[in-house]
Amino acid sequence: MSEQTESAAPGSGGRPGEAPGAAGEPGESGEAGGPGGRARRTRPGPLWFAVLGGVIAWSLHVVFAWSLVELTCVEGGGLIGGTPVVVFVAVATGLPALVAVAALVADLLLWRRDPPEPPGRKSDRVRFMLQIGFWLDVFSVLMILMGGLAVVMLPSCVQT
Repeated sequence: MSEQTESAAPGSGGRPGEAPGAAGEPGESGEAGGPGGRARRTRPGPLWFAVLGGVIAWSLHVVFAWSLVELTCVEGGGLIGGTPVVVFVAVATGLPALVAVAALVADLLLWRRDPPEPPGRKSDRVRFMLQIGFWLDVFSVLMILMGGLAVVMLPSCVQT
């Protein structure tokens, strides 16, 4: 093999072993995901949001929505500062539901990327995380919606 195939050509700006032109400006054929280009790296921020965003949103929903119900029991009645508790519950359900749906969409977008990583252990790990994240996000969206329905439909301050 020649010296040029083993290392980057002088002045090409590429790394050793990289095809000439693969380290070009965005929009060129060597761009990640472009024709003849390298596979794109999955950034950790969107990946972790896709995996944990729904679960964190569900946790916040549980804390805030059910706290509102308990607050109405302490004050007595269905009002918080003159506003019906249903309004606060809708906000405490709607915002976390939007975050959980956004995490689900981010997961699906990362999953559909073709290919998400170069083949290997990291690619397998990313795929596994996205599969787990998908089901966690679906579960979180359902639990947030069911929790919101329970807060609205079940009578508050019932003592047994």
